[in-house]
Amino acid sequence: MLPSWFRQSVTRVRAGEKTVRGSVVPDWDNATTSVISGCSVQPSTTSLSQDGRVLGVAESYTLYMPADADVQEGDRIIFDSKQFVVRGIPGSWVSPTGALNNKQVTLERWEG
Repeated sequence: MLPSWFRQSVTRVRAGEKTVRGSVVPDWDNATTSVISGCSVQPSTTSLSQDGRVLGVAESYTLYMPADADVQEGDRIIFDSKQFVVRGIPGSWVSPTGALNNKQVTLERWEG
């Protein structure tokens, strides 16, 4: 059981699959969603690009969720009305007693 302050919920969005020219590719037009409760979403980094052409913003968060949460690399997560991409492979944290086992992923979004 995760700490009582893990009270946030996120929505996981997973693309369907379709075959294009013999290859299986993500089909975001047929995505499925699932709500994951008992999470903690914490800010990680943010950056600003002002190279003269466009104003670009990137932000990332760390999502801590229950160990049995169904999240994979390539999924998208909706949190705080913003859509983020799961960057990398979800990592599992194992506590010595098993009471605080959880899964962690990095969420990232870009704008601009």
